[in-house]
Amino acid sequence: MALRTALLKPTHSNIAEAAQALAMGKLVAFPTETVFGLGAAVTSESALAGVFKAKGRPADHPLIAHVAPDADLSGWVAELSPHARALMQAFWPGPLTLVLPKGERMSLTVTGGQQSVGVRCPDHPVAIELLRDVGVPVAAPSANRFGKVSPTRAAHVLQELDGRIDYVLDGDIPRVGIESTIVSLIGDQPAILRPGAITASQIEQVVKTPVLNLAQVRAQGDQTRVSGALDKHYSPDARVNVLDAPALSRVRCEQSTLIVGWTDDFLAEVSEVQVRSVVKPKLLALSNHPDQVAQQLYLILRKADEDGHAQLIIEQPAHTPEWEGVADRLKRASA
Repeated sequence: MALRTALLKPTHSNIAEAAQALAMGKLVAFPTETVFGLGAAVTSESALAGVFKAKGRPADHPLIAHVAPDADLSGWVAELSPHARALMQAFWPGPLTLVLPKGERMSLTVTGGQQSVGVRCPDHPVAIELLRDVGVPVAAPSANRFGKVSPTRAAHVLQELDGRIDYVLDGDIPRVGIESTIVSLIGDQPAILRPGAITASQIEQVVKTPVLNLAQVRAQGDQTRVSGALDKHYSPDARVNVLDAPALSRVRCEQSTLIVGWTDDFLAEVSEVQVRSVVKPKLLALSNHPDQVAQQLYLILRKADEDGHAQLIIEQPAHTPEWEGVADRLKRASA
């Protein structure tokens, strides 16, 4: 591997070069609508091993196989149920991963040794062109060191993986900003194993049956492992505290702190915190909309470290389905 990772602009010729590199067993980071992924062709065991090595990722932590629109999944998954076909029709390309029975062609390295595999079709023009050029599924976890903040810029990938991977393919900034919703179709009922931009109610409208949440799945004894679902994940070096307005009213900052909020009640408390703090915190006010907060979330987590803050205080999201993806990432980042 080269001492430096090559950064490629997203031209057709460069995308073709990146696809050829993947086919040859090299590692290529590329943009999706969620975050940048670190890609390896599922047909190359050496490349798959390289993903785990580059990230410092445990071998039993499964990867998600990314496919092009209308890709033939025969052999990669064992079967496509009516629920799977309906969700693919409704949400692909898009930020939805389906956990399906593993096909005989899918490597157990991808699945973390399980007989199920997560598959999704990303909604990003660079990713789609790349996947079509490769012609086989591409396993692609987030392109960062394991447990750290997922990248939403090519520069983020290079900060963590320069010299560890072969190429970074640049492209438009991910419009979603957090990882895909993961839905398991292994059991009798669809189950959300990781929340994201696509909510349970949206899925229920398609499958016409109630969708289980992670707690209900675990209560039934299902311990299916999926990407990005460890208790501590998505973590910056700064200590992360997730607080509501009443809790913020009791805060006194004694070290460099960034406070991030979006509701009037929370933002109104910040000025009082600034008055009584030994070290005056900085404020970042966001739009009170879950999609916009999600799009900026990982950029903010990284900014806390880049600006040298020891502490990051973020507003507790509302307990509504639209905020569930953001709330999940903040819960793990602050664990």
